[in-house]
Amino acid sequence: MHANMTRGVWRKRLHTMSRLLLPSRLIKVFPPRFTMRDPVLSLVNKARKKNLQVALILFHLEDYHAILKAMPHTFTDLMQKRIRSVFKEILESYVTESDLIGVKQIHSDDIVVFVRIDSPEAYSRCNLVAGQMMEELEKRLQRLFSLYLEKLKFQTGCALLEDHPDTEIAVETAYHYAMASAAKNLPAHFALQYLQLEEILKTEHISVLTQPIMDLKSGEIYGWEILTRGPKNSPFHNPAELFEFADQAELLPELEWMVIRKALREISERQIKEQVFINITPVSLSDPQLLGRLLEQFKQHDLNTSQIIFEITERHSINDFEQMASILRSYRAQGFRFAVDDAGSGYSSLQSMSELIPDIIKIDKSVIRNIDRESVKQAMLRSLLYFAENINCTVIAEGVEREEEANILLQNKVHMGQGYYFAKPQPFEHGRNVVHFETLKAKIIHMRQKAAAV
Repeated sequence: MHANMTRGVWRKRLHTMSRLLLPSRLIKVFPPRFTMRDPVLSLVNKARKKNLQVALILFHLEDYHAILKAMPHTFTDLMQKRIRSVFKEILESYVTESDLIGVKQIHSDDIVVFVRIDSPEAYSRCNLVAGQMMEELEKRLQRLFSLYLEKLKFQTGCALLEDHPDTEIAVETAYHYAMASAAKNLPAHFALQYLQLEEILKTEHISVLTQPIMDLKSGEIYGWEILTRGPKNSPFHNPAELFEFADQAELLPELEWMVIRKALREISERQIKEQVFINITPVSLSDPQLLGRLLEQFKQHDLNTSQIIFEITERHSINDFEQMASILRSYRAQGFRFAVDDAGSGYSSLQSMSELIPDIIKIDKSVIRNIDRESVKQAMLRSLLYFAENINCTVIAEGVEREEEANILLQNKVHMGQGYYFAKPQPFEHGRNVVHFETLKAKIIHMRQKAAAV
C-alpha cells in the first residue's frame, strides 16, 4: 500500500513537471503552482509589451475560512476542484479565446481572470460580464453543494492594470483595487477614472486660475490664490472631485506637485510680483523630498521663496502636530510662509492654528456668508481676530460675495478679503481688468473711510 501511495505521489509530480515544459498559452487556465515560473503572469507581461490594455476580473469566495473550520479537508479539496471545473465551463460562455489572457487562483478564495481590453466600452462590459458569471457560478454550485452548505457566495470586482514597468507590481495593484471594488469600497468605474487621472498627470492637463486677495486697508491687490480646474467636459473639471479622487487613488502628492510646478511656471512667465497662495495637504508636506525639489524649481525659475504662502488644507487631518511643526520650521528656514485654511469651520482648523502658529489665518466662507445678518458670526469673527492679534498673525476673510459682508469686515478692521465680490477666479493675465481693480480700490478706500467714521 505504501508503495502504491509513493507511486501515486511520483506520478503526480511527473505530471506537473511535464506541464512545466508546455508553452504558457496551453496552460493559461488554472495552471499548476510552479515554483520556477508563472505562465499566466508571463502571458500578461507579453500582452503589455504589445501595448495591449489588460483588465483583471476578481472572483472572491466569501467566508471561505469559516468553511475550512467547519468542513473536513477532503470536502474543501473537492469543493475547490468543483469550483475550478464549473468556473472553466462558465468562462467559455462569456469570454472569447482571443480576449482571454489567463486565469489563476491567487489564494484559495480568489480567482482572477486577465482579459484584453480595447476600449472604455469593453471595460464597462467587464463589470457586467463579471456580475453575470458570478450569478451563474453561485447557482450551479448551489445545486452541487446544497446538502452540505447553505450557499456559496462570491464578490466580484474589476480593475485595469496601470502603466507600471513591473508587471508583477501592476497585477498586485490591480488586484488590490479589484478587491476594494468587490467589497464595495470603490465604485465600479474607479479603474477608468484612475486611468483618466493618470493621463491628466502625464500630460499636465489642468488649468491654473487665480483669484485676487485684496488689502482692505489700501485697496491694492495683496496676492493671488492659485486655483485648479481639471479638463473641461470631464468628471475632474470640478476641483473638489479632482482632488478627492486623487486622494482616494493615492495620487494626491503627484497631483499637488504638478499644480505647484504649473503655478511656479505661471508666476515666472507672467512676472507676478504679488504674494501667491498655493494649497497643499499635510500628506505632500510630509514627503521628505518635496523641499529639495521645490528649491530646485525656484532656482530654475529665478523666484524668491518668500513670495509663496502655502495654504494647509483640511483634506487630510494632521495626526502628529509636533512632527508637522518641525516640517514647517524647515520650510520657514528657506523663506516659505504658511496659512491655515478654513478657520472657524471646525475643531481641526482651530487646533491647527494653535499648534502650528501660522503666518496667515484664512477665515472660512461659512463664517463670512451673511455675517451682516448674524450676530453670532460677528462674535466669532471678533474672537478669531483677537486670537490672530495675540499670535501676530494676518487674517484673510474668504467667500466675500456681498457689499454688506465687506462692510462688516471693514468695520472690524480685517486685514484682507477674497471672494466673488472682488473678482471671480480667472486665468492670470498681466494687467487684466485694470479699470475694474482701480474702481474697486477707490470703493474699498471709500468704504474704509465710512467704516472708520462709524
